Amino acid sequence: MDIKENKNIGRKLSLRQKLILIFFGLIVAVFFGEAIFRIGGLVVGKTEVRIYDRKYNNIYRILCVGDSSTYGIGASDVNKFSYPRQLQRILDEKVPNKKIDVVNLGIPGINSSQVLNRFRKYLSKYNPDLVIVMIGINDPWNLEESNILKYYNGNTFKRMHLRMELFLNRLRLYQFFKLVFISDKFKNPQYVSFPEQELHIPDFNDESRSKGFNLSFREPMKASALYAAIDSNITALKFIADDEHVNILFMKYHNGGWGSPEKVIHQTYEKLNVPVVDNVTIFQKASEIGLNVRGNDGWHPGDLGYLLIARNIFNKMVALKLVDSEPLELFKN
Repeated sequence: MDIKENKNIGRKLSLRQKLILIFFGLIVAVFFGEAIFRIGGLVVGKTEVRIYDRKYNNIYRILCVGDSSTYGIGASDVNKFSYPRQLQRILDEKVPNKKIDVVNLGIPGINSSQVLNRFRKYLSKYNPDLVIVMIGINDPWNLEESNILKYYNGNTFKRMHLRMELFLNRLRLYQFFKLVFISDKFKNPQYVSFPEQELHIPDFNDESRSKGFNLSFREPMKASALYAAIDSNITALKFIADDEHVNILFMKYHNGGWGSPEKVIHQTYEKLNVPVVDNVTIFQKASEIGLNVRGNDGWHPGDLGYLLIARNIFNKMVALKLVDSEPLELFKN
């Protein structure tokens, strides 16, 4: 072997070493970037806990946890006509001797796994007396942070693919990258008011559906795992609330969802034997008597629909003796 060949080998080794260094450098950068995002989230979370401590302000606090139907999509003004806002007005009028604060934690597009991953933080931050939950309708198309892998029995290759996708979606750095460079949600002001939630919500479109229930429908094992995850998440929310000594009230959806997750949701309620607000029945009754209870998209409630939900919740609170009042007539003007 001559001197020229030795130099070429040295150059090749040098290039290989450079590539290795670059690779490990990227890993270290990702590690530190992820650490910075998580430490920052912990610092922000800890600085706000005492603000909502009901022990100091003698307030009965209600958290409304859910997706777009809690946020108020379909209302002419979400700040006035979402069901949490209308529930607040009803409570102010009917229970004037009690300070009650209704907090709207609805986030359009959120799934039950994302709620579960933040539920203890919600309880710690807001220190509520009652939590009202309506979640799960988005699970078939939004697989962000999904717990589906726990119940998925596909082959090794499919499990690895699903595991990698879910692992990436749990990285704060990856979520930030998607938020800034991939997702167009930040262009819509309707979705930019949730920075403290530290989550990513995909668009409800052909791509998200193909990754979600459409693919599940062709794969019974994935569909089964999806429904098992919904059941498990709702069950866990109930047990966490019990563990924290917080009353929890679940709600039936006012309409069916993509892949019919509401069927599993309602079955879980029956299995758990939890108090439930039945919005299905009142929306059916409203339709029968000719009331316009839907928003412009035809799926979400409109102003009147959210009022019916708020009245329905209030009547359930009266029945459970959470407030001292007479029930309301649901369909009275």
